[in-house]
Amino acid sequence: MEQGQGGAMNPPEPPVIPPPLPPPVRRRPSIVLKVLIIGALILLLHIPIYLEHDVLTERQRYQRQAVGEITGIWGGSQLVIGPVLAVPYAFKTQVVRSRVVNGRAVQVEETDFAAATAHFLPETLAVEGKVDPEVRHRGIYDAVVYSTKLSLTGHLLPDFVAAGIDADRIDWEKAYVLFGVSDLRGVRSVAPFQVAGGKASPFEPADSATGGFLPLFARIDTAAAGVRLEFAFETTLQGSERLQIAPVGKTTNVKISSTWADPSFCGAYLPASRVVAPDGFRAEWQTAHFSRGFPQSWTSRLTNQQEMSQKINAASFGVTFAQPMDGYRLVERAEKYALLILVLVFAVFFLFEITAALPIHPFQYGLVGAALCLFFLGFLSLTEFWATGRAYGAAAAVCTVLVSLYAWSFLRTGRRTLIIAGGLGATYGYLYFVLQSQDYALVAGTIALFAVLALVMFCTRRINWYDLELSRAANAEPAK
Repeated sequence: MEQGQGGAMNPPEPPVIPPPLPPPVRRRPSIVLKVLIIGALILLLHIPIYLEHDVLTERQRYQRQAVGEITGIWGGSQLVIGPVLAVPYAFKTQVVRSRVVNGRAVQVEETDFAAATAHFLPETLAVEGKVDPEVRHRGIYDAVVYSTKLSLTGHLLPDFVAAGIDADRIDWEKAYVLFGVSDLRGVRSVAPFQVAGGKASPFEPADSATGGFLPLFARIDTAAAGVRLEFAFETTLQGSERLQIAPVGKTTNVKISSTWADPSFCGAYLPASRVVAPDGFRAEWQTAHFSRGFPQSWTSRLTNQQEMSQKINAASFGVTFAQPMDGYRLVERAEKYALLILVLVFAVFFLFEITAALPIHPFQYGLVGAALCLFFLGFLSLTEFWATGRAYGAAAAVCTVLVSLYAWSFLRTGRRTLIIAGGLGATYGYLYFVLQSQDYALVAGTIALFAVLALVMFCTRRINWYDLELSRAANAEPAK
């Protein structure tokens, strides 16, 4: 304490009180930073989508295993080939042998005969049959199986001159007919093979001595051996998923009818005529030998049997008895649109955040994204028990309600919540239309993208993004 003039003491100076600190401000991230955060969230949300795809792959494996167990007992996809006439013959060949001439070993070229087999396809082949399909179950999985009785008629006209075979070297005593069915487990019966004027001969399992490139063979009655061999026989088969016929006739006519309402025609040729109705279908194929890719006759001497078999298989045609809609396949296609759904929904929330000054935390974006990802898992699980449309609708409804109720808690108005609910519901509805219209999926998806882009451009046409960025920095909110 200091003394002033006259001995009086001066009063103490009051302490200096610093000015109060400004309240802390809550910095809102810039628009660019927020967009980057949302983009990073979308990328992170692909992790659960990939995990869900692994679950889908596993369920598909279980389905294939269950279907394989059914078809392994009943019979697999069937491919019918034949009949093919096989005639053994002998041909001249030059061989070099060692001979002793004047006490010396010399190599001498001599003429000898070797054995080969000539194969001739039918001049005409007509196949007619009625297929009776049914659905078999193993656990929660289904498999389409069928039984059919096929009638095969036509005639064989072997041309040995065109094949370059000496008629004197033909061994009709050992001639036989080959007939092929791809899965012998499904063969219930094959009627004996009989040509006009000859005796019936039963089919037996073929081996290497009888050609071997088709699994069944039947001997030909030598009394009927001649220029024209007319045949007619039947076979009863069981199979699954697909029935195909090889066009081995110079002219081939195939007529197939069935009670299956959703056929899928497959192979190298489409039906010349077909009628598909709710109570089944009828289809007729007519083919000629010009475009099938293999000749009317060949010999084992000059042609590889395996290559010929592959060419015949490649020219086959028929029908697939597919399920109307495979739920797993639809889920797999829907997963490809996951990125689009996430971007659309997050874009709507971001526009609300910009236009209405609503702060939405990245954690809230993440929870909404998690709900959107769970849609695919829900769709996958429900499609194993319900029809595809019903399962899709239930999963979409649950996801829409969940996201809408959560969004209502921070969007603050019912109008904005209704926009979210309506937009998400419309997105799921349009996606289902795209999934159902597989042939028009690309054009439908492109139209939707243009429409969404036009809507975003319209809603943001009056926003000055530079001023908005500056105002967000200047109007930082005080922390409460």
